Amino acid sequence: MERGKLWRTAFGSNVRLLELNGAGLTEDLASRRPASGVASAAWIVGHLVSSRRRIVKLVGGAIPEDPLWEQHYARGGTGASAHLDWAGLVAAFQAADQSLKEAFLGVEDWDRPTVNPALGLEQSLEQVLAFLFMHECYHLGQIGVIRKLHGLPGAI
Repeated sequence: MERGKLWRTAFGSNVRLLELNGAGLTEDLASRRPASGVASAAWIVGHLVSSRRRIVKLVGGAIPEDPLWEQHYARGGTGASAHLDWAGLVAAFQAADQSLKEAFLGVEDWDRPTVNPALGLEQSLEQVLAFLFMHECYHLGQIGVIRKLHGLPGAI
């Protein structure tokens, strides 16, 4: 399988994962921390949109500048508040997926040396992407736990 198609499919499947885990989360539930020290579902999705925006740039794609994403959702952020409502965050996640798909089509060298922004290590572009995919899956799994902490049934 062509690498661009593999990564388009992998990240695209996470749109469905968010739909499943996010089902039933109201604006109130999504914006509220489910327990002390646990980020809100809304903040997590904003963090993932911010991450997806960085991935688009990392692989050479274009996405409009919007510093609010990084300001609100940087690693180590409060995890408490989001700058958009729940529906807006989910829509932004879906829109970022389209940008990712287009960017993956343009990648010519999946083995080019790239600094992993989380680890500070130089790896191949594809290794960095694999790490960032794991990061996204981890956070989407957190939303599955958050729904249970809010009293909703498991979705997956």
